[in-house]
Amino acid sequence: MITWIAGWPHNGSTLLRQIIKDCFEIPSYSKYKEPELEFLFGKEAAKFSELWNIASLEQYQRCRRGKELFVVKTHEIPFDDSPAIFVVRDGRDAVTTLSRFWATPIANMIVGQGCVFGTWSGYYYAWQPKKRPKTIIVRYEDMVTQPQKVVADIAPMLGCEPKRPFVDKYEQNKGQWPQLFNGTMGIWQEEMTEADLELFWQCHGDVMKELGYE
Repeated sequence: MITWIAGWPHNGSTLLRQIIKDCFEIPSYSKYKEPELEFLFGKEAAKFSELWNIASLEQYQRCRRGKELFVVKTHEIPFDDSPAIFVVRDGRDAVTTLSRFWATPIANMIVGQGCVFGTWSGYYYAWQPKKRPKTIIVRYEDMVTQPQKVVADIAPMLGCEPKRPFVDKYEQNKGQWPQLFNGTMGIWQEEMTEADLELFWQCHGDVMKELGYE
């Protein structure tokens, strides 16, 4: 069985994977080779990604047909009806942190230029998480400010109860891996220009309003 962790890059998928690992003792995986995350999720997760990269169809079918739960991160649009946890954050923060990570102008991230996963709102429209069956929305902001609520929300999707509360180690991780842990809530206010903001609201205003971001 597969449960997707679906999120546009830097929407908070890594933090959700940490919560799942620490609170539920359930491993999670990524469709992508991310050696920089091996310190968080271990060599087995890295091996899974390597296999997916080499033989994605076979790996997918094995996970999909078996009885074991595979929690798998994806940045891509949906292509099956497997359950999904859709991770979202304020789009201004998302484009800013991705801009930092890829060393690319914020305006490029706003319009999806150079991002193979499209735009922030385009990704939301592709998944339609409020309408898609067996799908819940988890907000990055909730993971930061009220993680125990998130733990309770995702427990039914994972089919088990948490073993312990979540303890956020953001500051500790930031000290060791600043490129990965490079932005918290409201980081856009430090870097987005007025022109960036105007472009952002033109491109993503409808989804921001639908999600309740202002």
